[in-house]
Amino acid sequence: MFISKKRISRRAVIRGALGAGVALPLLDAMVPAMVAQSKSEAAPRLRFGGVYVPNGALPDVWHPKETGSGFTFTRPMKSLEPFRQHLITVSGMTGSGIPGPHLGASAGWLNGLGAQGAQGAPIISGKTLDQFIADKIGTETPFPSLELGTEDMGTSIGACDGFSCVYFNCLAWRSDTSPLPVEINPRVTFERMFGETGTTAQRRAKLEYKNSLLDSIVEETKRMSSKLGASDTRILSDYLENVREVERRIQQIEKRSQTDLDIAAPPSGIPASFEEHMQLSYDLLHLSFQGDITRVFTFLTGVEASNRGYNFIGVPESHHVCSHHGNNPEAMEKYTKIVTYQVEQFARFVQKLHDTPDGDGSLLDHSLLYYGGGMSNGNVHDRYNPPALILGGANGRLKGDRHIAVANRAPAANLLLNIAEIANVPLQHIGPSTGKFDI
Repeated sequence: MFISKKRISRRAVIRGALGAGVALPLLDAMVPAMVAQSKSEAAPRLRFGGVYVPNGALPDVWHPKETGSGFTFTRPMKSLEPFRQHLITVSGMTGSGIPGPHLGASAGWLNGLGAQGAQGAPIISGKTLDQFIADKIGTETPFPSLELGTEDMGTSIGACDGFSCVYFNCLAWRSDTSPLPVEINPRVTFERMFGETGTTAQRRAKLEYKNSLLDSIVEETKRMSSKLGASDTRILSDYLENVREVERRIQQIEKRSQTDLDIAAPPSGIPASFEEHMQLSYDLLHLSFQGDITRVFTFLTGVEASNRGYNFIGVPESHHVCSHHGNNPEAMEKYTKIVTYQVEQFARFVQKLHDTPDGDGSLLDHSLLYYGGGMSNGNVHDRYNPPALILGGANGRLKGDRHIAVANRAPAANLLLNIAEIANVPLQHIGPSTGKFDI
């Protein structure tokens, strides 16, 4: 039997006349004829993402009452119930990181350490889990990792507990002395991912000239699509539509920020609406996985002690104020509404991963996500029993539908070792870890 199949490289990029480039999702045409996908360069690739939520959550409201499989999803986690078979939730840990009350909670979430330098001393912490994983799975992509956020602490005196605000503004550390601060502007992230270069004025001139990044590659896309099968054509079309939709929304945000005189204009590309900012960030992360632009990300949904209000869900008070509820039922309800909303936005992202084909499965089948925070009851800055869950198929390495209650207030850094093991990263110790949990 004679078989002829022209193969597309997994690293192929569609380029337009102006230099814009769009990486391709995984297509059937990337799998050589008569070669098993698992043995080709199109074999499923693991992705890792860490999503941090600030200011804690009420343990009695967050954690399920039953352990093991078949547990009842609590109100904050209810939106994740459709992904039960891909989900492990963990209770009973002690969040790591120094100092307190807030700074160490986020700064130590992925390394168990936090700020290791004293006030005024050189900035130092420790290499984080995501970067150990990036060493393993991030070397073949344009970006070894992406670090996104929706706000930063600023640099006002006293805003960062007397320490450098770097500790508040990043989850990821490339090394003990190399922090990776989050990017909070979706426009900047989009340009990094899809090739815009030059000064701000030059980028604006290009955008005005071509209207849309994708306009400059439409002819090349048509040529490629004419050579693809029906399945690949559909995958490519859906992916490019996702890119175009994200770009369209960013351009709308930029236009509003320049013409709305009733509010102070935010920096170009940063939405005035937090909800829009969250969704844009998640959609960019989805595209980064789909296009294999990166296989590792961290997302700081808000800084610790965040004073952002949530008026759009009926909570005008700031997140930080609501976390200091004083055991007042009304304040505790508002606190829980914020926590629930955050999970719902994460669930929307998970659903997109579930719905996106990737080789012989979906992006969710090939992803490993860590979601949670470094604090539990924000009212007393308690580090015991913080919210924590692992979600995804992890290329068949994660068995879900489990609530695991660990004993003896073991350090949350132990869970980082479990995640490293699932990611096939040989990490023996991190921060204050004492050994892996039995999961």
